[in-house]
Amino acid sequence: MPGSGNQGMADLLRDRVWIDEGADAPEGTLRAFLSDGSLVMTSCVETYRLAPWRWVSDGKVVWEEDGANVRAEVVMIEKDTLVLAIDAGGGAVDTRTYRAAKSPVVCPDLPR
Repeated sequence: MPGSGNQGMADLLRDRVWIDEGADAPEGTLRAFLSDGSLVMTSCVETYRLAPWRWVSDGKVVWEEDGANVRAEVVMIEKDTLVLAIDAGGGAVDTRTYRAAKSPVVCPDLPR
């Protein structure tokens, strides 16, 4: 992983929009870890969420969601790829792969 401690990872993670590549992710699912400690989460079919996030140790982040802390480990981060191992609770880990968004990105029209 780049750099030492969180700094190299933080420079790659922060202030970028990351789109979930998982086939099971709702269309347009994205995360944006802002340097002010806000995490933007949304998709083309969900209401957006703003949540506080922070580093808790080297390569580990935590954010709040519905009153619970969600922990994740940065498994890999490069210029265009982010892999997070998210603690889904009960010992389950959900590994998610994201790609860096390149604008323009527009959600498709959804059937009504």
